Amino acid sequence: MKKLNELVLDDEFGMYYDAEIVHRKEINSARSDGRKEGRKEGSKEKAKSIAKNLLNMGISKKDIMKATGLSKKQITMLM
Repeated sequence: MKKLNELVLDDEFGMYYDAEIVHRKEINSARSDGRKEGRKEGSKEKAKSIAKNLLNMGISKKDIMKATGLSKKQITMLM
């Protein structure tokens, strides 16, 4: 406990500790951003997959646009 109290008062240790906390926050933020980007990419791929299925079923491009949120150009590129 005495050593812990000494470290709390040590400015150099405090500086390293603070830097480590900032570093961990940066890593967590990067992971979070990566997850968000992955979900967004997955959502787009799923919409394209659904659009392909709807095209194969003979559904109109207009209705597919409404159902998936894809543009007419994106749907046409799937054909």
